[in-house]
Amino acid sequence: MKTLFLSLLVLWGAPALAQALVEVTTVAAIVSSLDASVRFPSGSFRAGRGSESIVARIPDASRFNLEVYAAKGLAARLQAGFVQQILTGFAASGYFVGNQQETQVAGEVRTRYDLTDSAGRAAILFVVRKGDELVFVFGKAK
Repeated sequence: MKTLFLSLLVLWGAPALAQALVEVTTVAAIVSSLDASVRFPSGSFRAGRGSESIVARIPDASRFNLEVYAAKGLAARLQAGFVQQILTGFAASGYFVGNQQETQVAGEVRTRYDLTDSAGRAAILFVVRKGDELVFVFGKAK
């Protein structure tokens, strides 16, 4: 009985021990606040606490006005498809990928997409994946 109790305690407590990349607000994100023509896939939420640490992973973050989002639920588990939907949304809004760089750091996969809009202005999509978590940052040049 004591072993069963301890096992249940460990199982229930395990999720509390895991640290999320960011906390997610309850506000679903449908469109970007920087560019209303950019639509996000279902499962996108505005990121809350922890956003600053994600932005700090971008060396030239000061060049951009940035907003941070997170994928939750099934969307977060289907990472490659989710990222493709994000990129498709950007393409439909006139943003095209000029360069793509992927690095692995401390168990995270970080992918940077350098974008340009139809007027030639710079933008960025920065995706951080770790386990079943996916956080993405969208920014337009200041």
